[in-house]
Amino acid sequence: MQDKNRPWEQIYHITLACGNVHEKRDFAVEVLNQFLAVCSFDEALIYFFNENGAVMDQYLWNIDERWSSIFLQYYTKVKDFPYTVYRPWKEASNVPVLLIHDWRMEPKSEFLRDYIHPRGIWHSLGFVLTDMNGMPRTVFSLDRTSVRPYDEKELGILNLLIPPINNLHKNFFCQETNYRRISSIAWNTTELTKREIEVANLLCQGVSPRNISRTLNIEITTTNKHIANIYKKMQVSSRQELMVRLMR
Repeated sequence: MQDKNRPWEQIYHITLACGNVHEKRDFAVEVLNQFLAVCSFDEALIYFFNENGAVMDQYLWNIDERWSSIFLQYYTKVKDFPYTVYRPWKEASNVPVLLIHDWRMEPKSEFLRDYIHPRGIWHSLGFVLTDMNGMPRTVFSLDRTSVRPYDEKELGILNLLIPPINNLHKNFFCQETNYRRISSIAWNTTELTKREIEVANLLCQGVSPRNISRTLNIEITTTNKHIANIYKKMQVSSRQELMVRLMR
């Protein structure tokens, strides 16, 4: 019997519709369009990140492009900026992270004065979709220009929707040629330690040493030591040589 308090049928149809899209960017746009049915918003943006946390593309919905340009050109470069769109975190136990901002309650700042208030935003809801390593690759911001906050029903549905949507999103990275090649490596045949395998795996995927440090929550000096040990054990001197050696 269907639980009236949990709209499973709607969640099923949204997930099915998104699953029928087979290109990463189009998939994210479809997610946005489908989410409108369960969580209304007035403006939205999607940022697409590479493996090192750099913005490589964007999709704007009902937003003047100049606002995104201002954000990317200025606020992403502000040190210790609390409203960054990228955080080097890894997902935990497939639990979605929803970032909610009621801008009326946020402390006064240059960001609110020059960016949020001119846009007329009252509330923002953000969430991320990750790659196979659990790292953020697609970030959404759903903004409201009305005073009505996101309510418990909307947040409850999103908490149920995002995990299966994120699993569909991961498939795009699993299907990429380079990832398939790396996933086929027989790591147990190498003399690398468990941590060195983690570092080598990310290194082969093109993740920079600094972002490997962030991903694994270790110091950059420690990462560099691991890389040096990996190169020594595998008798190589570069990432390209390492990949060739591992693919043999």
